Amino acid sequence: MRKWKVFQMKDFGTIVIGAGFSGLAMGIRLRKAGIADFAILERATDVGGVWRDNTYPGVGVDTPSKLYSLSTDPNPNWSSLFALGDELHSYTRRIAERYDLIDRTHFGTAVESAQWSPTRRRWVLKTSAGTYVARVLITAAGLVADPSLPDIPGVRDFAGEWFHSSQWNHDHDLKGRKVAVVGTGASAIQFVPEIADTVSELHVIQRTASWVRPKVEMPISRKAQQRLARFPILMGLQRSLFYSISEALSSARNNSFVRNSMRKQCETHLENQIADPELRAKLLPKFDYMCKRPLISSAYYPALTKPNVTLHTGGLTAVQGNTVVTGDGEAIEVDTLIYNTGFDIGVTSPIARVIHDAEGRSLSDHWGDNPRAYKGVSVPGFPNLFVMQGPNATSGVSSSLVFAEAQAIYIADALTKIATEDIATVEVKPEREATWTNWVRRMSQNMVYETGGCRSYYLNSKGENVVMWPTWSASYQLRTRQFDSDAYILTKEKGARPTTIGIPSVSEDEVFA
Repeated sequence: MRKWKVFQMKDFGTIVIGAGFSGLAMGIRLRKAGIADFAILERATDVGGVWRDNTYPGVGVDTPSKLYSLSTDPNPNWSSLFALGDELHSYTRRIAERYDLIDRTHFGTAVESAQWSPTRRRWVLKTSAGTYVARVLITAAGLVADPSLPDIPGVRDFAGEWFHSSQWNHDHDLKGRKVAVVGTGASAIQFVPEIADTVSELHVIQRTASWVRPKVEMPISRKAQQRLARFPILMGLQRSLFYSISEALSSARNNSFVRNSMRKQCETHLENQIADPELRAKLLPKFDYMCKRPLISSAYYPALTKPNVTLHTGGLTAVQGNTVVTGDGEAIEVDTLIYNTGFDIGVTSPIARVIHDAEGRSLSDHWGDNPRAYKGVSVPGFPNLFVMQGPNATSGVSSSLVFAEAQAIYIADALTKIATEDIATVEVKPEREATWTNWVRRMSQNMVYETGGCRSYYLNSKGENVVMWPTWSASYQLRTRQFDSDAYILTKEKGARPTTIGIPSVSEDEVFA
C-alpha cells in the first residue's frame, strides 16, 4: 500500500535525473547502501543514455571495453577490445534489470524545471509527467545528451534530407546518394568509413583536424569469454592493466615527453595511411596533442582516399537549398546532409538551466561562464543537490565511468549520513568550494588543455579548463571515497528521527506553500 501511495503522490526521498551509465551507477550504489526510497526519471523509453540514442553505422566505444564498464559488474562477454554500441546498450539494460532499476525508473519523464523549496526543504520538479517532490536531487543527465547544430545561415533549411549523427535516420537509404558530413569528431571517424562505399559521393567538411591514433582491432573469442566468466579474477587483472595504461596515457596533459611520443605516433599513423602530401597537410592538426580529445581509428584515413570521397576544410559557412558552402569557398550540391557537430554543452550541461535555487535562479545562471562545484559534485546555494559528471569531474582519456562510480560512492555515503544522523539538509560551505576551485584552476594553468593552442568545450571564454579533471583519476577516487561532512553545512531534522531517507506524503499545495 505504501509503495502505491508514494508512486501516486510522486514524492521520494531521492530522485536521480537520467538513466544512462551515471544514473545506473548511482542507482546501484543506492541499492548497495540499503536506500530504497528513490526514483530515476528518464525522458526516453529505455535506459542506456548515449548508447541508446546513438545508432549510427559503426558506433562503438573508444575506451577499452574492459575499462568502459562498471567495476560492480564486469562483463566477460565483450566481443572485442572496443565494444560496439548495441553491446553497450544491452549491457546497461542487463545491469538495470539485475539491480531492479527498471521498475524504479519513470520513463517518458522529462524534467522541465526543478526548484528548491526552503519552507518544506524539498526539491519540487515539474516534468512532462507531472510534479515530483524529493528531499535529495541527483543529476546524472550527462554532457552529450542534446545534439547541437552549427549557428550558420540556412542550417535547418536544407532542401534534402538532413539529420544529426546522434539521431540517425535509418529509414533514409544512403545508397547512391550525394552526402555531405559536417564535422569530423569522434562519431564521424566511425561512420564515415561505414558509409563511404555505399554513397555515390561523400563530402567530408572539416573545421579543425584532430589527432588520430591507430586503433587495435582485437576480437575476443567465445572460448576466451568463457574463460573470463569462469575466472573473474582475470577480468579484474585485465581491468587493472587497461586502467594503468589509460592513466599513463593521460599523463600527456602535463608531460611533454609523453605528449611528444603520442604526437609522433599519430604523425606516423597519418604518414602511413595517407600518401597524398596535400591531403596529409589538411589532416595534420595545428595544435598540441591532447589539447582536444585525441581520436582513435585505423579506418578513417583510408576512407578519405577513396575516389568518391572528398575532404573540404574551413568548416561549413552556409546552407542554400541543396547546396552547402564551405569555408574554403566551395559550393557543393548534395541530397543528404549529416551533422556531426557535437552536443549542447557550452560551459555547462543543459540540465543546469532547469535547476533553480530557492530564489528561482538557475544553476546555469549561478555559474555563468565559470562552472564550479566542490569535488565536481556540490554547489553552494543548492542544498541537497548532487551533480554527477559536474565541473572538472570527468576524463578526456580514461573511462568517464571511473568518475561516475567515484561520485556515486561519495553521494551514497552522504545519503547514508542523512538517513542515520537526522540530517534535513546538506549544503557545501562556500569557502570549501572556493578553495577547491582555486586548486583546480592552479592545477590546470600549465596543462595542455589551456596551453596547447586550441579552443575546445573544455574551456570557458577566459580559456580556463572547466570540464576536465586536471590530474590522476586515482586521486579523484581517493578524494571521493568518503563523504566529508566537515565541508558542509548540516541542518538537523526537527521532531522524530526518520528511519529512512523517505519523506512523508505531501500534497502539491503543501509543497508550494
